Amino acid sequence: MAHAIARPARADVDDRLAFADAALGLAGHEVTDPALRALMERVASNEMTADEAVAAMRQHVQD
Repeated sequence: MAHAIARPARADVDDRLAFADAALGLAGHEVTDPALRALMERVASNEMTADEAVAAMRQHVQD
């Protein structure tokens, strides 16, 4: 039986995005594409998995 993943509070989503932005910044990167930022938010909100987001990001960038 599959278990539903609870949707995190907005503050938790914001914290997750801030952490990702900080990690990317330390590596000298920044995600500015609105479509990619939206995918990051969906992962932070447990709406999709990281693997699903990577596939969608690749599709977006390669098109």
